[in-house]
Amino acid sequence: MNQPLASSLTNSRLEQQRDWLDLHNPFELVSRVASMYYLEEKSQIEIAKALGLSRQKIQRLLQQAKDQHIVEIHVHAVPILHIELERKLKEIFGLQDVVIAPFHPDENYRRSSVARAAADYLERNLKDGSVVAVGLGRSTSLTADFFRPARQYDATFVSAMGGSPSLSASINPSEICLKLASRIGRKAEILYAPAYLETRRAHDMLIEQETVKRTMDLARNADIALMGIGTASDESILVQAGCLSLSEARRLREMGVVGELLGNYYNEQGQLAQSDLNGRMISLSLDDLRKIPLTIAAACEMEKSRGVLGALRTKAIRTLIVECRLAVEVLRLVGAIDTKEEQNLLTL
Repeated sequence: MNQPLASSLTNSRLEQQRDWLDLHNPFELVSRVASMYYLEEKSQIEIAKALGLSRQKIQRLLQQAKDQHIVEIHVHAVPILHIELERKLKEIFGLQDVVIAPFHPDENYRRSSVARAAADYLERNLKDGSVVAVGLGRSTSLTADFFRPARQYDATFVSAMGGSPSLSASINPSEICLKLASRIGRKAEILYAPAYLETRRAHDMLIEQETVKRTMDLARNADIALMGIGTASDESILVQAGCLSLSEARRLREMGVVGELLGNYYNEQGQLAQSDLNGRMISLSLDDLRKIPLTIAAACEMEKSRGVLGALRTKAIRTLIVECRLAVEVLRLVGAIDTKEEQNLLTL
């Protein structure tokens, strides 16, 4: 028997076989194709050749397998995603985005995970022409360490608040701006002013100086703001830096203050504390932050749970980046999670 004739007979038998399968068991061929593709990991070309079908026919059969629920694809999210936690926080607080970093028993590791996530998020949202207002803090500083954009951007980093000579260089807003700008080969706009002035009169005089006013105006018109979430505890960065006295921190706590954003102290309901500090601060206000299109806040410490909750209620944050147990605690504080669900979310 010559080769063309043998090939013709073989194809004929295959056609007869397919007709019989289609007539007596319409699901058999679909199931067979799906098994070969998904279980045996054969390519569509290999399956087409084995069954004497065209590749287009194989594609249609694979789609049919999905449509008829012969094949159901499940994506098992790895723990680092915590999609359900992110969904809950976005829904409850009206956030634009939430990124949950995984838990680790070591606090330094947790802070690194949050900072790396914040750096990745900033890289994804940075564009040519972007202006990024930058706050202070350990997480913000570490974000700058992890910031490694794939290309150079014509972007500007500007201080969102004043600093202090007592602040370590690594967590001072000006130093963080310089570090971020150096990653894209650009210069930073530094705010040459202290975080707090001793009197309101001194504050009013300083903010009218040309260099300070120009920098603050640039920060107010930023496209992105990057900041940490602070507290009014005796161990807070602003207290340790001498920007805030122990007695002032104590008075704030007595007023119900649970946290701060760029030196703006607020209570658990997200309301700005009625303190004379407001008139002495060189920083973007909560109202300024609400006008910035993308505000990113990062936190990892469990003791900041009420501070994070209050920060979300200020409506000055659009994207929250936190460690997973802190996220769960915030949801627990608002009664949006029960004990069983908490366990399930933490073991995802």
